[in-house]
Amino acid sequence: MLHLTPHGSVSYAACPTHAVHCSLAACPPRNAFRTGPAQCKGIANSYQRTRTSRQKRRFTCNARKSKKKRAAERLEEKTVDEDLEAAEQESLDNEEQDLADTIDTTYEALDEEPVQQQQQQQQYQSQAAAPPPQASSSSGDLVKLGALGLGAVALIAAVVFAIRQFSKRQLPEEEKKLTHKELQREATQRLNEFMGQIRNQSSVDLSAKNLGEEGCAYVAEALAFNDRCMAADFGKNGIGQMGITQMLEALKNNDTLETLVIDTNSIGDDGAEAVAQYMAGDARIHTLNLSANNIGDRGAAALAEMLKVNTTLTHLELSGNVIDYDGITALSEALTDNQALHSLHINDNYVGGVGARVLANALQKNSALQELYIKGNDMGNEGIKALCSALSERETSFRALDAGNNSLGEEGAVAIADFVKKAKKLKELNLYMNDIGNGGAYKLAEALKGNSSLKLLDIGGNNIGPEGIKVLLESLRGNLTLKTLEIGYNPIGEEGAKYLADVVKYDLGIEVLKMGWCKVGENEGAKAIADLILFNTTIATLDLRGNSLNNPGAGWISQALKEHTNERLVELDLGYNEIKDEGACAVAQVGMADYTCVPAKTAHQCVPA
Repeated sequence: MLHLTPHGSVSYAACPTHAVHCSLAACPPRNAFRTGPAQCKGIANSYQRTRTSRQKRRFTCNARKSKKKRAAERLEEKTVDEDLEAAEQESLDNEEQDLADTIDTTYEALDEEPVQQQQQQQQYQSQAAAPPPQASSSSGDLVKLGALGLGAVALIAAVVFAIRQFSKRQLPEEEKKLTHKELQREATQRLNEFMGQIRNQSSVDLSAKNLGEEGCAYVAEALAFNDRCMAADFGKNGIGQMGITQMLEALKNNDTLETLVIDTNSIGDDGAEAVAQYMAGDARIHTLNLSANNIGDRGAAALAEMLKVNTTLTHLELSGNVIDYDGITALSEALTDNQALHSLHINDNYVGGVGARVLANALQKNSALQELYIKGNDMGNEGIKALCSALSERETSFRALDAGNNSLGEEGAVAIADFVKKAKKLKELNLYMNDIGNGGAYKLAEALKGNSSLKLLDIGGNNIGPEGIKVLLESLRGNLTLKTLEIGYNPIGEEGAKYLADVVKYDLGIEVLKMGWCKVGENEGAKAIADLILFNTTIATLDLRGNSLNNPGAGWISQALKEHTNERLVELDLGYNEIKDEGACAVAQVGMADYTCVPAKTAHQCVPA
């Protein structure tokens, strides 16, 4: 900068910039100027300007320093904030992981024992009570403490949830335990009652009591040293080998029991062998029922060996088992030696025609057996011919033969008729569900003329028509010994019903008459049966099911019931006869005084009075 002095001289000293660029030669020092008042003032002004410029430079420098400082502080604060945020995020991540681990551990603990559950809960509580890790700053500590507090709350919530789930799971288990204990007390009480019955009664029926193996073993102890109980029925109780073994152990100290029924259980061949071993000793049992116990050939063979040495057993039932040819062969061989057994039941096994012939050969040598129940064994005509021939040649009279459901035809009926003629003391003859037809009925009728021993005759389901039933009934006219007659499932129709009514009204002493599904009808057949009811004085049970009586037939029956004088009739079965409300009301008015007939909107109904 160029300054002009009052004297016209030039001064460069006031210009710092010029001084910078000028050499000392061009700019003489200040003391070279004159120092008058004007010069002092100019120097003062120049100094003032220089001072102000220095202050500005200092201020600018300070401002720059402050700016840099603030930037550094902001950078530092930003770094700290980022560190805090990172620490906070890390803390939250850790807490979330801890919470997830806690929940997983809680669910795993649900399947552990209560003691382990308690230890796990204590571990959770110690984790929740542990002090959180310290952060790098006070604000970070607060953030971390807050996050840990939330984590602790979540942890406690998870533990509470786990406890509740555990309680929900454990509570039903405890209830089940209590229920089980209560049931055990009740079962023990019932078993003690059963034991009391065995000890105090001569005949005890414990069938279908759901005893099972353990219950049977428990109750059987009452049979030991028992001098009162003579007959016990343990049928239908789920008894297996263990139960029967315990029972037999108790019976070793029993000298009184004579009848033992263990039918419809599951003792199998092993149980049958145990029974055979017991019965081969000094057993006093007279009647033994082992029906429906899944006994096969091995069990039958063991029982056969017992029969060879046993002298007390008179009645043996093995029906409904799985005895085949080998088993029936073993039993047949035993019968040649045994002279004590009077009654043998082997219904519904697998004897067959060949087995029947083996049995027939044994019966020729046996003089003790008097009752043979062998229905449902598919013997056929050849098998029954062999049996009847053997029985006819025996000197000892036979009392009962059940050959039902054995695929017998007219040829088999001929063999049976020949046997009946010779069996003067025969009391029961069952040919149910074969197919002897009218021809077989004719042969049987000839054999029954003059018979005075037969008490039960079952020819149901043999395809006998009106003519066959007429001939058969004529042969029975005047027979006052026969008490039970079964002719059901034979198509005798109205004509057969008329013949039946004509004979049964006055000339038979029948007490049980079963004629269900005989196609009697609602007209003449129903009138004939009503006439029978009106005049007969011996029938106590009458089965008329499935005869299409309908309302008209029910009307005839009800009219006869009003006027009949038979006070012995106590059971009348009219089921499956399509009897509607009107017919039902008619019968109910006669048979049930506590019912009355009232009209309904659509039909008559019988309702309680």
